[in-house]
Amino acid sequence: MSTVILTTVGTSLLGNIARAGIGKEDARGVLEFIRSDPAKASAETNSLGRLLRGGERVELLHSDTEEGRWCAVWVATYLREKGFSVELFKVQGLAYEARGFVDYGLRQFVQLLAGRIREVHRQGHQAAINATGGFKAEIAYATALGLVFKVPVYYIHEKFGDIVTLPPSPFGWDNSLIAWNTDFFDWIDAELRPTSEVRSRVRGLPAEIGLLLEEMPDGYTVLSPLGQAYLEAFRCEFEQAQSVPVYFSPKARATWENLEPAAQERYQKLLQRLRLPNRAANSELKSGGGDVLGYPKGRVDERLFYAERDGGLYVFALTRHGPGYERMCQEGFSWRDFEPAEFTLWEG
Repeated sequence: MSTVILTTVGTSLLGNIARAGIGKEDARGVLEFIRSDPAKASAETNSLGRLLRGGERVELLHSDTEEGRWCAVWVATYLREKGFSVELFKVQGLAYEARGFVDYGLRQFVQLLAGRIREVHRQGHQAAINATGGFKAEIAYATALGLVFKVPVYYIHEKFGDIVTLPPSPFGWDNSLIAWNTDFFDWIDAELRPTSEVRSRVRGLPAEIGLLLEEMPDGYTVLSPLGQAYLEAFRCEFEQAQSVPVYFSPKARATWENLEPAAQERYQKLLQRLRLPNRAANSELKSGGGDVLGYPKGRVDERLFYAERDGGLYVFALTRHGPGYERMCQEGFSWRDFEPAEFTLWEG
């Protein structure tokens, strides 16, 4: 399994060649400047020179500016000369204009970086973030993404000149806010939404959602960069979780097959959420002394009873909140009353 180092790119190379009296158009002079002392040439060649050991792939994320592109091209040229595979990505809207930078550029940066992490994981590789270069706000959000995606983040400490490593967080994050309000988050992320529509839609939803939103001066409300980071991390976790196998008891299978399409769609969403790693936090033992959990907690109409075994989720019953559900809670379910062979794979 190889490692892909996702690297933010700034413009330190441009400033350094200027101080050395080398012009941008002097291609030979620029390359010789980098070759002569990569550690002093730029923040990116300095940090990557300490991180690369051979076999890694590098992806350079540069700003939507001529200077950012120029620096990324030269860093890539040097790294390719050293035998590394390098790809460049432009962050749309990440420029020097303050309003565009805050309102659009940072969210695009979060979206792009998160998307690259997800793609690296899909390809079966490890991801790491090198957040040494670029705007300071980029470094902050790159660090936040590293924490929620559980990938290491590296940067060069300005005073000591050493690589500082933030290892993957050993702690999970509670994705419940997004998991139970995915319709809203998908809706607001799909396109620009007028503030009046957003306010109407969030009425009745958890107040914490407001902390992940940002009202723009032109009458629209969008996800804040942090909100975008959490949404992208949830999407990655959700995508990976769907490989967890779910098995139906004969009772659950019969209920499923007799559901109307609209009801099946609601239970499908419930079963997809059940696969998420934090399902235990949303489950409770309501099984009449048995060993099966009720899911989910709270005021939710669709309910189910399940247990985990050998990496799979075994669903004993699909039900609805009401007398039937309360009766099942009292009567309970227990493994001793079932044979694993009775359960069949749900193909949802």
